[in-house]
Amino acid sequence: MADKIRDLILSCFPRQLNRQIKELYLSSIILVFAESMVIIFEPVFLYTIFFKSHGFKGSLQLLLCFYLVIYLLYFAVLPLGARFAKRFGYESSIALGVFFTALLYGSLFMISKFFWPFTVLTIIFYVLAKMFYWPAYHANFARFSASGQRGRQISNLAILETIVCIVGPLLGGLILKFFGFEFLFIIACALIIISNIPLLITREQFEPKPFEYFKVYKDLFSRERRKKFFSLWGYGEEFITMVVWPVFIFTVVKDFLGLGALTAFSLFLTTIVFLFIGRITDRQEGRLVMRYGTIFYSFSWLLRLISRGVLGVFLIDSYSRLAKQSISVPTVALTYSKATRKDSSVMGTIVFFEMSLVVGKIVTMLAALVLLQIFTPGWNSMFILAGLMTLLYLLF
Repeated sequence: MADKIRDLILSCFPRQLNRQIKELYLSSIILVFAESMVIIFEPVFLYTIFFKSHGFKGSLQLLLCFYLVIYLLYFAVLPLGARFAKRFGYESSIALGVFFTALLYGSLFMISKFFWPFTVLTIIFYVLAKMFYWPAYHANFARFSASGQRGRQISNLAILETIVCIVGPLLGGLILKFFGFEFLFIIACALIIISNIPLLITREQFEPKPFEYFKVYKDLFSRERRKKFFSLWGYGEEFITMVVWPVFIFTVVKDFLGLGALTAFSLFLTTIVFLFIGRITDRQEGRLVMRYGTIFYSFSWLLRLISRGVLGVFLIDSYSRLAKQSISVPTVALTYSKATRKDSSVMGTIVFFEMSLVVGKIVTMLAALVLLQIFTPGWNSMFILAGLMTLLYLLF
């Protein structure tokens, strides 16, 4: 029995990791640790300090508009990031994206002191960080991950990232409680810069190739890809998860340390399940996992309608993170597999994936802004919206 359990656990880990994936693992873990200290508090910072401290009313609407501008600009320039990565290399593009991420948090550090100049700079750095980082990151992972083990390689990275994310929000909450946002941003910026070191240790070998800007939009709206295009709109729910949900949790917990601790314990409970999701995905059962995961995840948004206490928020946050990974790991693994087929372009497939989910987030933001004009405070209406967007994953 013990041998069978050991073999089952070992089968959940990939058998091989090449140099490029190892470097990406290490860089991602450091970056995610730095961002996890800040990212759960970022929308709360903007909501409570950025807007309210400057006398604005309707902070949640302004918060949505802030991110809407970012994603509209990102949609316009994303192909330029792909073009840069094809010309100068994936790792160079990732490193540049990380550099702009550090500048992003540096500008957030200054935003409470010089409002308008650093609001504009924050938006610019946010867009540039995403433009250079995400197309190159996904293309690099797709290009160098091992066929037949992608699910496990993705889920294992998710586990490592989750482990550091358990510490990150808790540490971030402690720093906020005793030192404030400025010191937290300084620590995060330093770690973000350090995350570039693993990628720059060895010289990347690549062959520069052209990448057509306008062809991306033609492919995005093509009839052949329409079903996949709409399915990836499901990622619109991520915007509610990453921006609206933390603000809602803060209104319940009303304490930065409590928010960080709740997030950390929620992540801890869901870690071990990542192993088995990756293994099942590699056994050609990824679509089945996605189908049931989508149903369970959509249900988690309905449960949010009745979650108002700290315990209820904690349990639902844990449940929803688990259900979401049963969607994310197969979706990304199947996308990477499609990208590396002989009849496909790696970067073309990745850009289609990234731009489709960006459109989904933009649609979600616009719908949320409409709902906030009708409902006050509007939490439940946005949770229902996220649950409906989640159902689009079924088209995948």
